[in-house]
Amino acid sequence: MKYKIITLSIIALSIVLASCSKYEDGPMISFSSPEKRIVGDYTVDVYYINEEVVSLADMGISEYRLVYNADGTGKQYITVIDHTNISDLEWEFDEKKENFRERVKGQNDQWSNWSNYKTIIRLTKKEFWFIDDNSAEKTEIHLIEQ
Repeated sequence: MKYKIITLSIIALSIVLASCSKYEDGPMISFSSPEKRIVGDYTVDVYYINEEVVSLADMGISEYRLVYNADGTGKQYITVIDHTNISDLEWEFDEKKENFRERVKGQNDQWSNWSNYKTIIRLTKKEFWFIDDNSAEKTEIHLIEQ
């Protein structure tokens, strides 16, 4: 009887933990808050448009780097033909921390409007994946920490 209770407890705990993942591609459990996990210096690992891998080099981009700071600020680095455009950015989560949005300061020091929320599908200490399906083309970006 004791073993049945232990077995049932383990099964119940497994079911509960399996449903705890906030993001589609995990992690299942994390002891760090989303605010701590998003902080980092990332480069684009994989870039999808309409579920097809697109090479940044084919678009003339040799570097696409995003830095997210704990205070909701950051930087965006995009290098095209040996010219790097560096922009300040701000980011924020929605209430449930399942989505985030950004805005970028342009060269005229004016902030853009906030983007629509992008869906986070993976957020670990080393990876940050999200989907932006607010335009005609669905974009999925996989970032990895440098």
